[in-house]
Order: sequence, then structure tokens, then C-alpha cells
Amino acid sequence: MQVRAEAMLQLLGDHQGPGDAALQSTYAPRDPLAEYLQGRISTRQLRVLVEGLPTDSAFHRAHRDTDWRDSDWINRDSNSILRVLLYTVQSALSKSPVPKPDLLPAPVVAPSEEDEADAEYLAQQQAEMQQVADGWFANN
Repeated sequence: MQVRAEAMLQLLGDHQGPGDAALQSTYAPRDPLAEYLQGRISTRQLRVLVEGLPTDSAFHRAHRDTDWRDSDWINRDSNSILRVLLYTVQSALSKSPVPKPDLLPAPVVAPSEEDEADAEYLAQQQAEMQQVADGWFANN
């Protein structure tokens, strides 16, 4: 049982809740995780079920760090393309300048602790490189 639980955790990673929700909503009335833990399906079968989840599932949205579904992205992109197309036609037919369209923003992903740590590390590296450069140019 311990080995199965570890394999399941490794398969779902940090997104066990969204993974379980996606599996249950996609394969209802089955419960693939319960079947796996009870030994009724193999690790390979569970992996195939997880890989077969639709890209719009909660599991994939958790991996993307945004709750936008594929349809939201398509709607945003279609809206932006139509705005640019309308702007192009208006610019071609108008004698006066036409203001550029405001495009819909992409979803904002909050910076994570890793991003902040990476930024601090980059700032530290740049400061060290600046010290090396200052010393090199002062001596040469």
C-alpha cells in the first residue's frame, strides 16, 4: 500500500487535489484513485488515465498556474485579433489617425517565492559582477 501511495503522489506531484477532482469529473462514476489504492488498476493504467485528462481539466490548470481554461484563452485571442483587424481596416479607410486598440490582458500570475528568490539571486550576481568589473577597470 505504501508503494502505491508513493507512486500516486509521484504521478500527481504537488497537484493531488486538482488531479483527484479532474479524474473524478472526467471518469465519473469511477474513482480511479480509489481503484488504484485498492489494487484494482495498475500504476500504468492510472498513468494512462492521468495522461488522458483533457487539457481543460483542473489538473492541467493547476500546472499552468492560472485558472483560465482553453476556451478563455481562445476567446481572448479571438477578441484581440478582431480588434487588430478592425483597427487595420479603419486605418486604411480613414483619413485621420485611428487610435490603437486596447487588447485584453492575459491572466496575471502572482509571483511565487521561487521567482522572488531568483530575482534576489540575479541581483546578487549582478552586484558581484559589477564589483569585479569596477576592480578590473580600476587596475587596467
